[in-house]
Amino acid sequence: MNGKKGWLVSLLLVFLLLMSACSDGGKQSKTNSGGNDKPPAQSEGNNEQEPKNGQGTSAEIDPYRLPEPVEFTTFKHVGADAKLPTGDTVEDNQYSRYLKEKSNISVKILWYASGNDFEQKSKLSIGSGDIPDVMIVDEQTFRTLARANQLEDLTEVFAKYAAPLTKELYESTNNKAIEKATIDGKLMAIPNISVQADSVSMLFVRQDWLDKLQLEGPKTVADVEKIAQAFVDNKMGGESTIGLTASGLTMQQKVSRHNLKGLYAAYHAYPRNWIKDANGNIVYGSIQPETKEALGKIREMYENGLIDKEFALRKDTDQTVISGQAGMFFGPWWSGGVIRDTYANDPDAVFKPYMITDDSGVINNLQVPVSQRFIVVKKGFKHPEAAVVYANNFIRAERKADPDAAKLDTTISTEFWPIGNATFDYADAVERKADILADAIAGKIDAAALTPEMKILYDFAKADEAAPRADLAGWGKFWGYTEPAEMLKQPMNSLYNEFTITTKTMDRKWANLEKIEDEMFFAIVMGNKSLDEFDQFVADWKAQGGDEITKEINEMK
Repeated sequence: MNGKKGWLVSLLLVFLLLMSACSDGGKQSKTNSGGNDKPPAQSEGNNEQEPKNGQGTSAEIDPYRLPEPVEFTTFKHVGADAKLPTGDTVEDNQYSRYLKEKSNISVKILWYASGNDFEQKSKLSIGSGDIPDVMIVDEQTFRTLARANQLEDLTEVFAKYAAPLTKELYESTNNKAIEKATIDGKLMAIPNISVQADSVSMLFVRQDWLDKLQLEGPKTVADVEKIAQAFVDNKMGGESTIGLTASGLTMQQKVSRHNLKGLYAAYHAYPRNWIKDANGNIVYGSIQPETKEALGKIREMYENGLIDKEFALRKDTDQTVISGQAGMFFGPWWSGGVIRDTYANDPDAVFKPYMITDDSGVINNLQVPVSQRFIVVKKGFKHPEAAVVYANNFIRAERKADPDAAKLDTTISTEFWPIGNATFDYADAVERKADILADAIAGKIDAAALTPEMKILYDFAKADEAAPRADLAGWGKFWGYTEPAEMLKQPMNSLYNEFTITTKTMDRKWANLEKIEDEMFFAIVMGNKSLDEFDQFVADWKAQGGDEITKEINEMK
């Protein structure tokens, strides 16, 4: 961020804080620790003092309801399999009716489509400048529209209309989400907020196997290798024991089960992502020496039978865990489902999560982008505040801060919200819920005061406390907020993918570059090519467009 842009963003944040103070009447924020004994995630806007029906002076704006009816147009994606109750339509359903009742906003859907049809039609509309009043777009589209001067500046209306709960969610990102949507000091979109816990790759290990072999839990990759060898040598899962599962050789920002993100990170390797080097330049993670080193270790473990020999062919790697064949897998905090099914097959099985560090004892983590979807407003639309009020209502409903939102049928996909669905949550939502659950179980919080969501988790946890694993379905719902969530609270060296859109050369050459990368990585790991051939891959990648793309990216940042 250059000096001018940084100064403007800082000015925006100061402006937002001033507006927040004014709207709170100078009172201390509900999220401050002083004088507030309610956990942060419990406040969720339930006690907000709001003007009624948009009445009052201009200083008494109701962030959830416009004083006069407003209609805006949009187009949207609807999944081919998404279903509505008989009589409802994409334009008239429980979400559109809820929105209109609460906010005085109605939405006219110009058209909707699924999958590739949506992608093609939206690109044609956007490319021709034929965009609706309000819509949700990805980052590439957002920045393209902003560069073309087709978007309304939302700086003032956001500062004026953003609800306390909305501000609270953005504050949980340390205002990184607001910065992501800010261009030249102007807020040009309302960004979504991703839950950062979804980026963390932890290692789930059969603790009962460790105990039988009298082994300590893993801390480093060397420990993982040692434990995998012991599991295989002792045939803990039978003749075809798998020490460590795998599902691919790339590195995702949002972690999935069996991906080797946690192993790569221990080597400071970030394949398929753009990172900063020691000089502050943006470089491609897949061609760095650290990635070569990590691939060498994966190759060695695969050759020695410690990593699943069939990983490249398996359609359902979860089954190797559920059947009791596999002893370790990398996965996200929400991996309780596959562990639950394992326990159903083997009541004596026990899994425990661990975090793997580098050789200096540091946990490295590549974060998910704080924002990936953006609500944008067409330049010249007369009521840009409607987009902010829409977002306020969507957030309040999704966070269950409005009692009436409990009446919505949760079996109906939220993609039927008028402009679609995007995640708006606390960046640290999992850790917040884990703290609330722990405090409730310990009696520090009155269980009767819990939100409906937290009360359900609490009830399952208390039932399990009285009869461990008697209800595995209930166990699977709350367990992620216990041991796995505690792993998230450890200090980490966190970084972000530094480039999340595309360049002109990327549009033409990226598919080929991905192809040669995938082929080389698999060939090295499976022993079809030597590790030294990684260097030739780097040279080929650079020559076939990689250097050109890297130059474009550094010029754009």
